[in-house]
Amino acid sequence: MLRPQHPLHFMIALVTAVLLWYGLAGQRDQNISVRGVKAALTLVNMPRNLVLMSSVPDTISLQLRGPLTQSLDVASGLEVYLDLADARPGTSSYTIDAAAIPLPEDVEVVSIEPASITLELERLVTANVTLQPVIEGVPAPGFVIAEIRISPPQVNVQGPEGRISDLEVVETSPVSVEGAAGPVEATVVPRFDDPLLRSLTVVPLVVTVTVVPMEGTPTPTPKAG
Repeated sequence: MLRPQHPLHFMIALVTAVLLWYGLAGQRDQNISVRGVKAALTLVNMPRNLVLMSSVPDTISLQLRGPLTQSLDVASGLEVYLDLADARPGTSSYTIDAAAIPLPEDVEVVSIEPASITLELERLVTANVTLQPVIEGVPAPGFVIAEIRISPPQVNVQGPEGRISDLEVVETSPVSVEGAAGPVEATVVPRFDDPLLRSLTVVPLVVTVTVVPMEGTPTPTPKAG
């Protein structure tokens, strides 16, 4: 059997190594803790033919266990992804998968609050809806509006199926005829009070208002030069 040439030095080195190992192990144990953090919630892979109708929390609460020496929260970019690839129209509860949360290998999820998110989804549809021009003001004295036309007469609207089915007309931005003594023409845009509705029509929408003299009102005669 080989014996160390300097037994005393060997023993000192051995004791030092053992103490260092215990010290590091103790430090690791002390750093193992449970901490509550906030994580940003992001919906991913939602089918393009669906639209979200319900509110979604910006963050969720996590209880994490491990050597939490580094910052793990919203500020550090911690994000939880809720996969909606299999989502269907209607109201459903979607469980947050702890295994899908990007964390260091030595950190585990103890709890998630809320553990699931209830979402209401509707089918996204389009429809052609009649445009209704909005006219403001009154013509000049002795003149009246004879006709209001808009081209094209309809607009292609996209939105949730329930909202589209209730939509009978779409109003336009206003056209002023205040003081007009002749035809008025203006380019307008569709006006939606519902932020989930939008127009897919790309051609200009033009409103033409025909303003004519009132019956019995004499037409001014041009002065001779």
